[in-house]
Amino acid sequence: MDLSDEALIQNFRQTKDPAYFKSVVRRYENRVYSAALRIVGTAEEAEEVVQDTFMKMHQNIASFKLRSSLAAWLFRIMHNVCMDKLRSRQRRKVFQMWSFDPSSAGSREAGEEGMHVAVNVADTSPNPSEQLAANEQEEVIERSLRALPEAQRTVVVLHDLEGFSYQEIAEIVGGSIGTVRSRLHYGRLKLRELLEPYFESRDIAPASR
Repeated sequence: MDLSDEALIQNFRQTKDPAYFKSVVRRYENRVYSAALRIVGTAEEAEEVVQDTFMKMHQNIASFKLRSSLAAWLFRIMHNVCMDKLRSRQRRKVFQMWSFDPSSAGSREAGEEGMHVAVNVADTSPNPSEQLAANEQEEVIERSLRALPEAQRTVVVLHDLEGFSYQEIAEIVGGSIGTVRSRLHYGRLKLRELLEPYFESRDIAPASR
């Protein structure tokens, strides 16, 4: 359906026709998954975030103000779901640290923190060496993103990768514009610091912001 976000939501509210809601899901599910993956770090949890996000959106659709940005509202829900996932993960780690079975923590933590990388490959036909280099760079960038503090990583993903404004990010994460600017600034500096050894070893300068 070639309708605006607001029209889709309004029609869904009025008719309860699930086709309108499915159109919203199709429009945003890839973006939500991509952002969630970069925040929580694993494909399995990112898929759960997508499911939970749209379920909560469906449950709270009546509270959405039609003059607001649907994308910002949706990503605020996604952000809250991601934070719940990360808090739950931290609680599991604490429990494992105090487990009576000293052999249980190591293997499970390694599994939870493994490098699960989703590579979005453009629809072109590079030669094998070019594709290998592109995949390697994507993995290095994803790994470096996951090394950022959660608050900085979230803002970098939302601004530099998803294109949200400072105001929209402030609404999504529940902070001030000044805080968003600060987290983005330090997140970019840290990301550049993490990426420089890789790019310098290949005589490529990481893009400056």
